[in-house]
Amino acid sequence: MNKPPNGVVSMPREVLHLLIDLPGEADMETLRAAGDAGGNALLDAFAQWSKQSATDELADLPVDVFRERAAEFLGYCGWGDVSVASNSDALIEVSIADCWETRRKHGEQSGCHLTTGLLHGFFAALAGYELGVMELECAELGSGGSCRFVIGTPEMVDSIYAEISAEAGDKG
Repeated sequence: MNKPPNGVVSMPREVLHLLIDLPGEADMETLRAAGDAGGNALLDAFAQWSKQSATDELADLPVDVFRERAAEFLGYCGWGDVSVASNSDALIEVSIADCWETRRKHGEQSGCHLTTGLLHGFFAALAGYELGVMELECAELGSGGSCRFVIGTPEMVDSIYAEISAEAGDKG
């Protein structure tokens, strides 16, 4: 396959310049909702791409192989240098070096909202139940490295957010 599949998956190569030029904060919820709405299409494209490169169905892939394939696919679609890891069966971390969304030019950059929505839609469709997604670090916001996202049950993500907030409060 020489180019990414059509639809939301190929968006980084075809229309992201339009999204990159959108104003910053005002579009946060819109970008997340748009990404979330594209999650099923992203998962379908991933399943098709994966099936073309191997004979296993997604449900039959060992976890390590799934993580490697998902990272390769998202990178292939123009997201940047992607890695997918998990510390447990219930928590996934996605790291994107050179994340496409950090190139937004207008307004105050406040994170990678479209990517957050796409990750939510993709993994929630895969899991078949509601998940929470939170961006832990954004390269554009001064982390200096990769954009990092955590995906888990809403309770797990809320707990991580509470820990981060408490740590930030202790430092302030």
